[in-house]
Amino acid sequence: MKKSCENILNRPAYLEVNLEALAFNVRNIKSKLGNRVELLAVVKADAYGHGAYEVSKAVLKNGAGCLGVALLEEGMELREKGIKAPILILYPEFYGREKRIIEYNLQSVVTDFDFVSNLHREANKQKRVAEVYLKIDTGMRRYGIEPALALDFVKKIKKLKNIKLKGVLSQFSTTEDKDKDFAEIQLYLFKKTVKQLEEQNGDRLIRSIANSAALLELPQSYFDQVRVGILIYGIYPSPELPKKVKVKPVMSLKSKILQIREVDKGVAVGYGRSFITKRRTKIGTIPLGYADGYPRLLSNRGEVLVKGKRAPIIGRVCMDAFMVDLTFIPKIKIGEEVVLLGKQGKGKIDAHQIGEWAQSLSYETISRMGKRLPRVYLE
Repeated sequence: MKKSCENILNRPAYLEVNLEALAFNVRNIKSKLGNRVELLAVVKADAYGHGAYEVSKAVLKNGAGCLGVALLEEGMELREKGIKAPILILYPEFYGREKRIIEYNLQSVVTDFDFVSNLHREANKQKRVAEVYLKIDTGMRRYGIEPALALDFVKKIKKLKNIKLKGVLSQFSTTEDKDKDFAEIQLYLFKKTVKQLEEQNGDRLIRSIANSAALLELPQSYFDQVRVGILIYGIYPSPELPKKVKVKPVMSLKSKILQIREVDKGVAVGYGRSFITKRRTKIGTIPLGYADGYPRLLSNRGEVLVKGKRAPIIGRVCMDAFMVDLTFIPKIKIGEEVVLLGKQGKGKIDAHQIGEWAQSLSYETISRMGKRLPRVYLE
């Protein structure tokens, strides 16, 4: 397996993105869905920190039919880098951004008819047809229109010659929970509303409500398109969910020991003197911190891997560095590899564990990794 960049290790802290693992995951997910269900690969937030362009190329090559982003700018960036596949902006955009949406041939999720009217006028100016998906709120209470208002909304859209209603979607709110009762209620509302819309619209609409957790637990929710995010990156939405699709983690976070020193018992370590040594202690400094997206809440509670063994974080995680206790790991030297996320020898630290230490979740763990961390792509 080769690395895509030779000089990337100028900084001794970096993200390693395994594109072979990504391809493996996408193929397995697509096999689960079958040929009749389209896989929409969610690459928002820079592909959950993995690098949107490189990930987009890989997922499209291995079975994804289209891409999902959160913002206009994310879609523009992919287009400017040569991605030609359909790209859906998964959340409603704001007034004044319609021109770019049309120019960059991006699909829109819509919930506001005034915005649709503006999009129609802009599409007419550019002599194009804008493709939109109507978002139905079946219980998430974030974006979407009430199911009872959907019929009138679609009637208005049908009158606009430069707008094509391509699909209808909704968002589950509890599919990661063991109790699926509310998810079943949402699914019922979605099916009922879509049936009414299709009867009125006269055309078959792309129906999409399933996410990563629904892929694993609710095959009845697949319909025409499944939007998969976290699972593509090799992380199950919740550790409790059954692992019905085999996936491999795609991201590893690695660094090197920059400095080693030994201090006596009773010595304070880091800002605020939050850690006091209880014995003679060997301290290693890791040149990576919360400015890179490594959570400050890991202070005095997180761990890293050195020579396959766990080394606890001592003191507060700083903006650009943090310290670990190396006392019980022999023969350590400056430049030794440190794994913050991933595998090393027989040791493993996954995104769920970091999320637990940081009182957060795996989604935040990977998606908050900063741009100043170089990405090394393994192909």
